[in-house]
Amino acid sequence: MDESGAIKPRVQAIHLDGRTLEGGGQLVRIAIALSALIARPVIIDHIRGNRPGKQGLKGSHLAAITYLARVSGSTVLGAELGSTSLSFYPQKVQMPRNQDSERGGAIESNINIALRTAGSVFLVFQALYPYMLHAGALSSVPERQITLSIVGGTNVSFSPSYDYVAQVLVPNFARVGLPHLYLQLITRGWGTGPFSLGKVTLTVDPLTLREDGIRAESSPRFPPIDLSQYQRGTISQIEITILAPDDPFSESTGRGVHRERRKLNPGGTQSRKHVARTVGNNDDSPNTAQTIRQFVEHESFRSLRKGLRKLPPCIFTSRTLSSSVAGQHPHTESGDNDIPISIHTSEVTHHYSHVYILIVAHTSTGFKMGRDALFGDNSDRGARQARHRQRNGPEARVMAVQDLIERCVDGFLEELYDPLLQQCSTAVDMERHPPCVDRYSRDQLAIFEALGGSISRPNSDSGRGKEDERYWSLHMQTARWVCEEMLSNRAHDMDNLH
Repeated sequence: MDESGAIKPRVQAIHLDGRTLEGGGQLVRIAIALSALIARPVIIDHIRGNRPGKQGLKGSHLAAITYLARVSGSTVLGAELGSTSLSFYPQKVQMPRNQDSERGGAIESNINIALRTAGSVFLVFQALYPYMLHAGALSSVPERQITLSIVGGTNVSFSPSYDYVAQVLVPNFARVGLPHLYLQLITRGWGTGPFSLGKVTLTVDPLTLREDGIRAESSPRFPPIDLSQYQRGTISQIEITILAPDDPFSESTGRGVHRERRKLNPGGTQSRKHVARTVGNNDDSPNTAQTIRQFVEHESFRSLRKGLRKLPPCIFTSRTLSSSVAGQHPHTESGDNDIPISIHTSEVTHHYSHVYILIVAHTSTGFKMGRDALFGDNSDRGARQARHRQRNGPEARVMAVQDLIERCVDGFLEELYDPLLQQCSTAVDMERHPPCVDRYSRDQLAIFEALGGSISRPNSDSGRGKEDERYWSLHMQTARWVCEEMLSNRAHDMDNLH
């Protein structure tokens, strides 16, 4: 410290403006994760400066920062709820010179973190995961697993849900070569409706140790990841996850919905189960959606099937109908996309606001693409306020659920094929391809690309020009910017890391 008591780091600190690009909590999580990993101080001002309403650090940010500071031996200034400035000063990670010496920077095998609110458990995990992968390999017991248990929200607005992480993000992590990650849901915690805390347990396999021929010591290495080398491929199948209550909207509303649906097909009802049904069949008959869950199941399936018919056939995997499906639906309309859609999970919840939809596409290149929606997370403030005024009315609930379905389906279809980007493509753009994953997975993978060395190389455009950056979300642009700022002195950073 100097005479004023301020900390004087050995390495110059990186200064980040928290209002840059997306200007939210992701910037903080990535910056602190990298700071702890590469032992480079970081100072962040105007934290979450682009957020409407309350700005500064939230409980989920503090939980991750506090843990990373403790386990990495870092000093932190400004780690308080609502703080808009944060300084993180890590110690240099001391690496062992041989297999028998005590490993510095090690991490405990069982980690327990509890949030007091239903803040997203997976936003906490996002900040901890890179450090866990690296530090876990430095344990005195090589290649041990690390168990992380987090109490908080598992289905929270504007955050990765348990279902998305389990069905999309974890498989995509494995596809690009990250170690195995096991995810277990203990209880659900909802960010909408009545207050509830959930719990998840994540079991992390750390990175493997590799012999360094130059320094004659073992060091963990992140796998080289460059998503631009992967094509998206075609869509081979689609799965839908529905979480909703088995309560009716209301007796009168249920009858009204049933009457409107019967106009489409007065000839009866169909089974609630949609497993292995195929897009392109002529059966548009609805089920008698007497409960919210049945309504969401039917409307999600119907809306998705209708939307898929409008997409170009080239984005789908060509297949021949199985004998069982062909026997049930021997006729298909010309040009229909023959893609199986199934209800992957249909789980009963216990409050009308606990409604969640996830749609997942399987691609021919082995990746998963998903889009989800949670009741109450609509960004249209006017519509939300109107529903709030009528929150006890069954008609308003029907409209809100219908909006939820349309928002999820429309977003998913745009992930598969964005007509605006296709129509605006230039000759140069046509030489590039869309990302191999959806926009949410894309920004989650940016930090691992950086740690694997595929981005931020000085005077190098390796990997650029292959992936169409117009598909990148503002979160992705922010993630990449933070990584480039934090790893600007790559030689120094990698020496600290390895």
